[in-house]
Amino acid sequence: MTPTQPLLPAEQIRAGDIPLMSPSVLRPPTDIFSRRADRLLRLADGHAMADFLRLCAAICQQQQALHDASRLDPRAALEKLAQALQPQLPAQVLAASGALLALDAAALSRLAERLINGDYPVDGPLFAALPLLGAALQAQATRSIRQRPLPEPQSQDSRCPCCGGLPLASLLLRGDSGHAQRYVVCSMCSHAWPLGRVRCLSCGNSRGLSYYSLAALDHVPAPPDHQQPHRERGAREVEACGECHGALKQISQLQDADAEACADDLASLALDLLAGEAGFGRIGFNPLFLPGREPA
Repeated sequence: MTPTQPLLPAEQIRAGDIPLMSPSVLRPPTDIFSRRADRLLRLADGHAMADFLRLCAAICQQQQALHDASRLDPRAALEKLAQALQPQLPAQVLAASGALLALDAAALSRLAERLINGDYPVDGPLFAALPLLGAALQAQATRSIRQRPLPEPQSQDSRCPCCGGLPLASLLLRGDSGHAQRYVVCSMCSHAWPLGRVRCLSCGNSRGLSYYSLAALDHVPAPPDHQQPHRERGAREVEACGECHGALKQISQLQDADAEACADDLASLALDLLAGEAGFGRIGFNPLFLPGREPA
């Protein structure tokens, strides 16, 4: 079995107690969803989308309960989520969750399979509750994969080598040499697999990549430092490929030890809009945020 290392908690990163990283699959901590909820609540303070981030934090808290419970099928997990969150969910989401739960087993299974692959109906009575279904699937996948031996990752896996899930975002950690080592966090099972530092996950291109951030308009970037190339980089960026026009969020724990891939992705959705306006489409997705159909 491949040796594995966990994703490290922020307090250990800040203290400098960081073991050397090897390019293997990383397991998430057992309290991944609780940590994610805490990060979302901190990010919500003063944020333009504070209510949305707090709702996502509430969902993550319930995901932790699902993760810690015995294995549930998607319908039972979805039902528990909807019941626990009922006071906080908008009426539209409650109605849509009722419609989801009314589907027969085969129909719900087909919809779950589509969602895992980033394919979902963007209109109709079910759409508003699909993030709840995604949250249920995510909690169950994380628990399930945790109980299995981990595979040896390939050098350019575009999907999770553990569960076949799509990417959520990439995460920069400190590698053996002290420089950044890049991992991709799975949208479903929360495990992370290694990826080349400057490389498009979708097509493998390593030239002509652009990086988008939300720096102030008057920000003047420092000259490049080849010894410490990430010193002046943002904690949240989008890597955009000029070949396939794919874009992948990049979250840096070198810049912010508290950063967490899913939470920081949700708090930086403006970056996705920026990349989209420049003609780039997101590689993978975040189950807690599913874009709808753009207005004509």
